[in-house]
Amino acid sequence: MTCSIAAAAAIAGFAGAAEPNVGALSVEQGKGVVMLDLRGSVLGRLTNGTLRVTDHTPGDRYAALVVGRKLTQERLGPRTVLYRGYGLRFRMLGGGYRIVVRGNGIAVSAVGRGVVMLDGDPKVPGEDTGVYSLDGVDCGIEPELCAPLPEEPERFVLGPDTDERSPRTAVP
Repeated sequence: MTCSIAAAAAIAGFAGAAEPNVGALSVEQGKGVVMLDLRGSVLGRLTNGTLRVTDHTPGDRYAALVVGRKLTQERLGPRTVLYRGYGLRFRMLGGGYRIVVRGNGIAVSAVGRGVVMLDGDPKVPGEDTGVYSLDGVDCGIEPELCAPLPEEPERFVLGPDTDERSPRTAVP
């Protein structure tokens, strides 16, 4: 399964119809943390690590789908579940979610409106921590056109911001 912006956009077509000015995120071969707090759709996979999902809209018709090997689930609250395992694959369509992916082998495609925090975690200086793109290319297809994950936490806005900042710029 290839995580791609095109696939996420096709699956999330209804989100684009409701909100035409959505942003897009693509992450491939990530090591570290990818946090999304958005209303929209997310497809992803994680080689090993944890996935924490908080459903901001638990009364709607959308629910998170997570599968994987040696998958364990721990309910942390009425709307939050922590998943652990290997070869995790996840899908959150529609609705509002806060998703924290922590580990290695992170691949995420997301479309929607919200905030993204990226934090690469090299084990040794200069180690590759993966690549990302905001509102640009699909990093699964053209990783050479994507930027390396930042080694310090960096926050970005997906979709139009009320302060009219570009979704490609860091937000303090």
